[in-house]
Amino acid sequence: MRIWVLGAVVMAAGCGGGGSGDGSNGGGGGIDPRLSRIDIYETQRLRVLGEPGAGVMGMPITDDAQMPISGRATYDGSASILIETMPETALIVGDATVVMDFGLNEVSGEMDRFIGTDQNGDFRNFDGRLVLEDGDIGGTAANAWSLDYAGTLSAPGQSYVMAGTVEGEFLGAAAGAIAGLELEAQIVANGVLTDGVVTLIGEGDVIPDE
Repeated sequence: MRIWVLGAVVMAAGCGGGGSGDGSNGGGGGIDPRLSRIDIYETQRLRVLGEPGAGVMGMPITDDAQMPISGRATYDGSASILIETMPETALIVGDATVVMDFGLNEVSGEMDRFIGTDQNGDFRNFDGRLVLEDGDIGGTAANAWSLDYAGTLSAPGQSYVMAGTVEGEFLGAAAGAIAGLELEAQIVANGVLTDGVVTLIGEGDVIPDE
């Protein structure tokens, strides 16, 4: 899987739109503090995936021999969603927390605190969350994983209902990071079924079982 494709969505969200459609920019004038979150997401993206075109190397795919067979890790990072709406493509990003139990082969977590541009190009906050469940570790390869997600994200006049499956790989020494992608997501945007792309990046440490 060409996991470096993931970064394009996060980068695009950082360039999105005019003013805040919901009138909330985190307080007062000056720089919108929400933009600092996008900077944090982008810094992590570069650390994990790199930027091959600019000569920035990311983390290698975890070798099979380095994959944990027990223990538990919590990967903190970002989720990004591209929704092919009209007149503008919606681009939203949020926090992602993925918990993986290597001994039980269980995956859980959530994506929330979404911000970004809606289908009108307005930058705004989105309520709601996507629940992560029914995951699998090592299904297609020792360093592979997958998880299902479902939920609704909304803002005034906007509603995105989605459910699907993200597939990814472990990266770095001893599975210190994850990156995953769903290229053909099906999303109901304001009542209309449309295509989308969902990506997920995170970093964490494997804690041995006691």
